[in-house]
Amino acid sequence: MPDAEQTKKRSALFDRMTVMMETLGFPHLSARIYAALMLAEGEGLSTSQLVEKLEISKASVSTSTQLLLAMGLVERYRVRNSREAHFRLLKGIWGPLLAKKFEAMTAVTNTAREALAMAETDTARVRLQEMYDVYSFFEQECQTLMKHWRERGMS
Repeated sequence: MPDAEQTKKRSALFDRMTVMMETLGFPHLSARIYAALMLAEGEGLSTSQLVEKLEISKASVSTSTQLLLAMGLVERYRVRNSREAHFRLLKGIWGPLLAKKFEAMTAVTNTAREALAMAETDTARVRLQEMYDVYSFFEQECQTLMKHWRERGMS
């Protein structure tokens, strides 16, 4: 059984992981559930374990896990002789998830390029050029990063 200091450290880590997931755009409860699954000692957690650990309702677990399931970040599985759903993290999702975020930069770059071509004043062109320059630079760099990632066979 963990001592008080270890429990405090795990709680702080859980809070930081929740904030990290919220920073990535996750709603608060989905972030908490993801953090709980990430830090779970076993394969996953049951609905009742999530209810108890996070002190939230069964309905909140159901609603929040739907997002995680839809995003392909977790899966629901059954445990023999158990009537409730269990959830576990899927492996190999971080590379593709980051690649998807990087791909969004292409849309921003393309939109900035189109807006820049239509800009009628120098003031607008300056703002749009900055946006275009930043996003096109990071788009190219991220493509290079993902190429290196794939070359390492990392997904």
